[in-house]
Amino acid sequence: MRKTARIVLGLLFVFSGFVKAVDPIGFALILTEYFRAFHLMFLEPLALMGAVALSAVEFVLGIMLLLDFRKQITAWGIFLFMSFFTLLTLYLALFNPIEDCGCFGEAITLTNWQTFFKNLVFLPLSLVVFLQRNRTFPVARARAEWSVCVFFTILITSISIYSYRHLPFVDFRGFKIGNDLPLLLEEARTQPEFIYKTELLYSKDGKQKTFEPDAFPDSSWTFVAAHTKEIRTGVRHKLRDFSVFDTGGEEMTDALLQENQTALLLLVTSYENLTNRILEQIKPLVAERKAKDTPVYAISALPAEELRELLLTHGLEMPVYMTDRNTLLTMIRSTPGLMVLKQGTVMAKYGFRDIPTLKQWKKMIEEDPELVVARATIQMRLRVQLFVAALLLLVFLLRKGFWFTRAIRFF
Repeated sequence: MRKTARIVLGLLFVFSGFVKAVDPIGFALILTEYFRAFHLMFLEPLALMGAVALSAVEFVLGIMLLLDFRKQITAWGIFLFMSFFTLLTLYLALFNPIEDCGCFGEAITLTNWQTFFKNLVFLPLSLVVFLQRNRTFPVARARAEWSVCVFFTILITSISIYSYRHLPFVDFRGFKIGNDLPLLLEEARTQPEFIYKTELLYSKDGKQKTFEPDAFPDSSWTFVAAHTKEIRTGVRHKLRDFSVFDTGGEEMTDALLQENQTALLLLVTSYENLTNRILEQIKPLVAERKAKDTPVYAISALPAEELRELLLTHGLEMPVYMTDRNTLLTMIRSTPGLMVLKQGTVMAKYGFRDIPTLKQWKKMIEEDPELVVARATIQMRLRVQLFVAALLLLVFLLRKGFWFTRAIRFF
């Protein structure tokens, strides 16, 4: 039983830690929601650091559990982790201060009740690991086990830092490369996550009865109240809404998503990194698009006129559309960032540290759009598959007694 519990919990913690580590900004946004919900706003500046640290702890605990290293510390960590989050998710389920607990980052979205029941399933397994933590001998010498712990901590932290400085190692969001945005929006419209049901309460002869809006009672009944219920359909969408407006307040979403030509979007969440060096790198790409009379837009959460004037001072003339900050952060985890759209399909995304040269840009634009998307999708899947394969192989070799983890002999 202990072995089964150890493997199941280990895989759970590794997966949960990894999907949050590859998108530290996204997890930091979730932590910020927690801080606001529990009136701990003074902790918001620590959200990013906390996101990196918490995902690393979760990942390393899972690895150590799979390896059965540092049994005491790992068992205590797993049990306390599961106990705390079971109680937390019960509170979230009862009072719903936030919609998504963020247990699996953007990879898997669960309701608060689903998350609570998930924790109820895994909590007994953590108890098994905790109660039987002293029943087996150490797998390796303490120095070797701590060395492995440090190695995996550096590994997962490095992935978080890379994803923060560039773009997420793996993208689970609605705006990932290859997604057809109009199709996703249509699915969200026709298959809503919530439906609303109104019930009418009437009374007669001291008794109350509920009626549907299309089945009113006769005049002998007296109206008491109307109640509207929010009913969850069980459907979850990666992309629920996407709206952009011009400076006159007119919605431009459909025009943007139906654009037949390849459109370059400059996405600006804040004034951060709008330096001369970065804007000079963007200028040749904008000039190339304008020379071919193809669309170039800026989408910003900043005041449109201020951003337009700032761009003009750097020789970047383009329409500026507006949307909210959360939408922009969902579109790209970089400010500024670039997104390439064609007929509503995301062809490419670039963080401000990875802006392509004019030569790279022309090569990408001149290729078949389907080939560009397919290559990016395959590369992302290959990265994940290679990482998972290498990780499982490494864990297997370490667990089976690689040279520096040979079991200790007791005489």
